[in-house]
Amino acid sequence: MSNIAGMADYEVSGAYVDAVLRSLKGSEHFDTIKSKLTPPVREMVDNPWSETWHPALHLEAVGEAAIASIGLTAFEELAYAAVRDRFGAIVMPMLKSTLASTNRSPAAVLSKLESVVKVAMRGLDIMWQPESATTGLLQVRYPRPVAAHVENSWRGVLRYVFEVTQATGRVERSRHSPGRNTLQYLISW
Repeated sequence: MSNIAGMADYEVSGAYVDAVLRSLKGSEHFDTIKSKLTPPVREMVDNPWSETWHPALHLEAVGEAAIASIGLTAFEELAYAAVRDRFGAIVMPMLKSTLASTNRSPAAVLSKLESVVKVAMRGLDIMWQPESATTGLLQVRYPRPVAAHVENSWRGVLRYVFEVTQATGRVERSRHSPGRNTLQYLISW
């Protein structure tokens, strides 16, 4: 069943917005980043808990302003830190039995990624397609075109998957579809 049927946009949870902002607020560039945002986005930044779910466009705007100030590499690190520091405690109980029963296989975690991500985002489809025992294709499909930097956010998520599975993994290649609404990652470990 598609999660994007009938959705004009995907949404991000207040908890996820808070996690991203915690990392950003420690940056010396935070005030500059915030100054580049529109009033509705600044409202979300000032109080990420004001809504349970926020329009994803708001968080994408934060990402674009952050990249302009801190660069793409630092942004990818920020996405990883947000997942590790804030969501690790939430998702690890969800993954505990999977990790124990599969020898910490990245494939097992990636096959459950859609259900795990629901605590942070809704309105997108995630599909894991194994190609061998140590490779596969992760596809993330959105109901609309997404900003280019969203690809780097997922790299942070994948880094966390490799960390919790204790695998030396890598993204062999990634691709943003021509319609810009689907991301694909060829992954190996």
